[in-house]
Amino acid sequence: MSHARERFRTALSRPDCTQAANIFDPLSARIAHMLDYEVCFLSGSVHKVANLAMPDVVMTNMSDLVDVCRRITRIADVSLMHDGEDGFGNAVNVVRSVKELEAAGVSAIEIEDAIPPARFNQEDLGLYSEAEQIGKLEAAVAARTDPTTVIVARTTALTRFPLDQALERIKAYSQTGVEAIRLAGLRTREQLQAVHQATPLPLTVLSPPAGMLEDKKFLASNGVRIVMAGNPAFGMAIQAIYDCFKHLKDGGKVEELASREANAELLRQVNRTDEFIEFQKRFWRE
Repeated sequence: MSHARERFRTALSRPDCTQAANIFDPLSARIAHMLDYEVCFLSGSVHKVANLAMPDVVMTNMSDLVDVCRRITRIADVSLMHDGEDGFGNAVNVVRSVKELEAAGVSAIEIEDAIPPARFNQEDLGLYSEAEQIGKLEAAVAARTDPTTVIVARTTALTRFPLDQALERIKAYSQTGVEAIRLAGLRTREQLQAVHQATPLPLTVLSPPAGMLEDKKFLASNGVRIVMAGNPAFGMAIQAIYDCFKHLKDGGKVEELASREANAELLRQVNRTDEFIEFQKRFWRE
């Protein structure tokens, strides 16, 4: 068991609710590590924009995601949970995706049940059939080389079906060998309470409804072990870069930006200057 996967499993097994850092590249992962976040989450949509400068479309592939994950886990000691899309195809594709992502150092892999559109801006294609998704989740579990890698069943069933039908899907996914359920599109406290009663597995939630994110006691008491607060850091980074470049393009002075820049000490911590100086002292030979 890797240290990162052990740490992720610890977060899943505790009775409290851990807030993850929503990262988007190695730099943001490094900062999350500096701030002692136990878990980092990489969503599919932001990694595509941050690392490929393209929207959340099907032009990206599994290799793109593997590359980003490998660079993150190489530079930052974080427990990385990521959005593995639909596994990039059928059950056979899922097997390869899990093996590649696991080799890249990922701690937890989400496999979702939403069918990706074949074309950009195509209408919603709904969910895979329950039977097909169960097969894909079972394939993901079987594909692990390290049994401590966590496979997470991600579902948007709560937004697609009446509650009773959504709960039946969640119950079925819970029997596949996955070790957590990811709820996308959670809308009410009553939904969360019903899901918690329907599955013994720990839950993870992205962007819970207003007021629920701050209520960690309620989340924890209803099985939520990891919660993600959208992607505010990514949005703030985009705005900061745009504002800086526009300021300079419009004739603004560099000096006028100084108060909004990271100071030298923070930059030194982020880029690990002291760590590399120490390496040089230990191993440099004239």
